Amino acid sequence: MKLFKMTLLYCFITSCSDIKIKPINTVETPPSIKVEEVKPTADIDHSHQSKVVETKIIENTDKVKSYCKKVDKYFQKYNWGKSNCDDYTWNHVRDSHWGTPLVWYVYGDEKSHKTKPKNTTLILCGVHGDEITPVKFCFDTLEDLKHHPDVLKDNLVIIAPIVTPDSFFRKKPTRYNGRGVDVNRNFPTKDWKKNALKLWKSRYSSDKRRFPGLEAMSEQETYFQVNLIKRYKPNKIISVHSPLTLIDYDGPIASNHKHGGTAEQLLVQMSAKAGKYRINNYPFFTGSLGNWAGNERNIPTYTLELPNSDWTKTKKFYKTFQTAIHHAISHEISSKMNEKKISDNESEQENDKVL
Repeated sequence: MKLFKMTLLYCFITSCSDIKIKPINTVETPPSIKVEEVKPTADIDHSHQSKVVETKIIENTDKVKSYCKKVDKYFQKYNWGKSNCDDYTWNHVRDSHWGTPLVWYVYGDEKSHKTKPKNTTLILCGVHGDEITPVKFCFDTLEDLKHHPDVLKDNLVIIAPIVTPDSFFRKKPTRYNGRGVDVNRNFPTKDWKKNALKLWKSRYSSDKRRFPGLEAMSEQETYFQVNLIKRYKPNKIISVHSPLTLIDYDGPIASNHKHGGTAEQLLVQMSAKAGKYRINNYPFFTGSLGNWAGNERNIPTYTLELPNSDWTKTKKFYKTFQTAIHHAISHEISSKMNEKKISDNESEQENDKVL
């Protein structure tokens, strides 16, 4: 009889722990973070965590589910284990030239962000598909933050793990997209019309890997990034690349902006928390994100260059930067930093233009 009572008590406790909050049927404005008790995944060490963020609010569309299956296939190719891609409700508005969804995920309350802006971090990976390790880095970030509501708190984090899928989903990945354009030379910087093609020919000897396009903003992936920036107005951007082994900063500095010192401090702090990772003041490039967002629009933009594209080292790379990423997300930089507006001809997410 005593054993029977204990069994009943155990069943009652475990059934209560399985109670979940009913999902809200929306994709446009993801609700506030909810947490529930689950067992952590084995891929990243979360042994000290007992709660995770609920990331699957509603089912993904068939097209996004197909995208996730493709992600799974490439995770298997690189022996990365499970991608858990379909464990997230992805936002999806536009497709690449080859018809692959350009997706992003939002941690935090996007609805309240529209009325009361939050400390917002935009993380971009897979800009160049032949830089393989950054793709896994973003999926590791997604999974890691899922187990760290203490880091997320009331912040907003937007993650686009594969910005240029047409360059990644190939037998042999490339730097350029499905139309042969380097999307990190396609942003409409002030000098684009004057210098982009000229520098491509003179400096890069018309290297097809670095082709900037025939005109700025000609690519779906460029619109995708510009629209994310316009929609969420991030306080800071972290763009992950490889293989230069450095952190580069583009944006306001203390000498010319009252909030520049805070942004520069974050650069030094990220380096310190990643084992004194090398800081390098890399030059501006015509048509690059760092030039367009950081230099011209005063949005602190950090380019994190991983050591290489060796897909067997991805766990090591994320472990190196895990604390730095957590710190960057929590680090507050004034929302008044971005004082230069994005021009109307650079489109809006709510009125998204498909080329």
